Amino acid sequence: MLDQLPGEEDPKPMPVTRPKGLLFICILTFIFSGLSLISFFFCSLFYSYLPEIIKNSPFTKDVPGIEGLAGASIWFYILNTLLYGVSLAGAILMLLTKKVGFHLYAVSQLLLLIIPMVFIQGYKSDFSGFALTGIFILLYASYMRMMK
Repeated sequence: MLDQLPGEEDPKPMPVTRPKGLLFICILTFIFSGLSLISFFFCSLFYSYLPEIIKNSPFTKDVPGIEGLAGASIWFYILNTLLYGVSLAGAILMLLTKKVGFHLYAVSQLLLLIIPMVFIQGYKSDFSGFALTGIFILLYASYMRMMK
């Protein structure tokens, strides 16, 4: 059977309209989460070499708390890799105006704040990480009305 009458045009899909602000914060998320995903993936892959790299690198001498990363379990790196992947997937879904993307992004980002406290002995959380995560979640939440 025909779904349309002869002479009718095929209905054209409506293009996704997204605010420029949403596009901007999605791009920032792609950059940060994408680079973090790659970084933690390679840290997971070369985990056995990580303590020596951190100990011998001249670049890590001035980074406070870097010793804690050398002693962290491989699960710290694997979980971070997975959660940054979920965060990236959430941002892609939000770019496509899907509400589920917000929930994936928010939960993964909140878990990323908690994981270092669990896996790194003596980890001191910093206010800037919490503030930046909160700002991004609030910015994304402001676009929830227009998402499906």
